Amino acid sequence: MLEGSAIAAILTGVLALVGAIATAWMSGWNDRRVQARQNRKALARYAVPLLIAGWDLANWFYDILEESNYSPQRCKAYGSGWNSKFTSYLIGQYFAGVHIMREKTHFLAHIRGERADLLKRLLWKIQDEFVSMHYEERESLEMRWFEGDILAVQEHMTEACDLDGDGNAGEMRAIGYVEFQQNYEIKEPGSSKGDSLELKKIFGYYETEFQRVIYRRFKHLYSTRWKGQENPQGIEKQQESPVDEEVINRLIEEERLIKEEQEINGTRMMIPDHRIRRLQHLLSDLVELLDEVSKMKFNRPSRRCEMLVGNNMLGREVEARIPCDCHSVKCNPEQQDFEHRQLAGSRTTKFRSRKPKSSSFVYQPPVWPDALGLRRTEMGEKSISQC
Repeated sequence: MLEGSAIAAILTGVLALVGAIATAWMSGWNDRRVQARQNRKALARYAVPLLIAGWDLANWFYDILEESNYSPQRCKAYGSGWNSKFTSYLIGQYFAGVHIMREKTHFLAHIRGERADLLKRLLWKIQDEFVSMHYEERESLEMRWFEGDILAVQEHMTEACDLDGDGNAGEMRAIGYVEFQQNYEIKEPGSSKGDSLELKKIFGYYETEFQRVIYRRFKHLYSTRWKGQENPQGIEKQQESPVDEEVINRLIEEERLIKEEQEINGTRMMIPDHRIRRLQHLLSDLVELLDEVSKMKFNRPSRRCEMLVGNNMLGREVEARIPCDCHSVKCNPEQQDFEHRQLAGSRTTKFRSRKPKSSSFVYQPPVWPDALGLRRTEMGEKSISQC
């Protein structure tokens, strides 16, 4: 039989152990709470650069994709096409913005809530859109980014900096366009470009793919809407000017592919821009969500490109809608998510609804440009001869 002193010693030991466990748990809980608060502040802070980068890229894509923006005068002004280098910079700026926000918020650790969950999922969906191979035939590789190239761009286009002047380069920022141009060119021995990071080696392939979309759009417009006018980007025009032989060979191959596709599919023109259109919509979603997270009041419309295209089948035009799982009710009325974008732990159904489970936050579908009267006037009738 235990003596009173032994029982007291045992109870004291048990209480000390329980106290130590409770103290450790409270300390861990408090550390997580402090970290979550710091991460939320970092999220609000670093959401702004990503918001601007996302809007720049979404707006740039819109200008290139939306045919109502086009006119012979505008096409002539752009001549050989949109600046590929600037397109690469906007894409790189977006990748850098995502990288900085994830690094500074520890990959959004301990950040909870409806908007945070939507943000995590939306960032993942955009990433998946860049790298996905879930699209059939010609779309399987069009503008598909290799994951390693994305990581390389993120590392090359971000740098540590000392914003507050305390001598500690603890902040991160995306490099500016001037710095990008300096690091873009291929190194030439003995030239001033000797310190270049040669970013063109990373972006070059994707610029070629993107320029194919532009080339086909010009060809489509000048062969249908503006017949008889000279296409400033046509292969005949390019052959008259001092253009790199590699470019000419690429255009010759593109013309061969176009002819082959027309013989097989019976279409007047196929413009492989479906992936880019989906990206444009998802980036618009991101801009709207980050504007709420950062409370910036950006006050700029996230215009969305048209997702209704057409295909010439058996001599008649058939309209079709490009599949898209963005937040626009007009584009995605049932608010479905693509099956291959199911995250771990989600239900393995054909689609998963994105309706909020709580009433604390309800994501409202975009109301502009229609509600604010900001939609641009369309120039000429809308063409549906692409697919």
